Amino acid sequence: MEKINLMDKYPVYTKEVLKSQTKFKNVDEYIQALKQKIEEDEVATFIWVFDHFEHTKKLWGQIADGMIAGKILLFCFGRNIPKPQAMAVRPRNIAIAEFEDKFVISFLEAPVEKANTKKINWILEHVED
Repeated sequence: MEKINLMDKYPVYTKEVLKSQTKFKNVDEYIQALKQKIEEDEVATFIWVFDHFEHTKKLWGQIADGMIAGKILLFCFGRNIPKPQAMAVRPRNIAIAEFEDKFVISFLEAPVEKANTKKINWILEHVED
C-alpha cells in the first residue's frame, strides 16, 4: 500500500486493486470479507457499513469520474481511552471505492502501528500479484 498525504493534511494509506487481481466482483463482496476479519479479531469491533456513494448521490454532490460505488466499513480497535480526547480520532474505517475495472481502498493512518499493519494485511490478503 502507498502512504500519501491527502489534501496536505491527512496521512492516508491507499491501494488500487484491479478486479482481475481479486476474487471480488463488487464493493459489497470486499466489505463482507473485511467485516469477517473484524469479527474474527480479538480486539476489533464491527460498527457499521456506510454507503457514502448513495449518500452523496442523494445530495447531488460531486463523485469521482467513473466511480460506481463507495462504502465505508466502520469499526474500532480501541483498547484504552488514555485521555478523553483520544475518542475524537476513533473509530477506524476502511473505505472502498468501486470502478468498472478496479477498487480503490483507503484508510486514515492510526497512531498505533499495529492497527495500520493489521488493516494492510486484511486488505492485501485478498490481492493476487
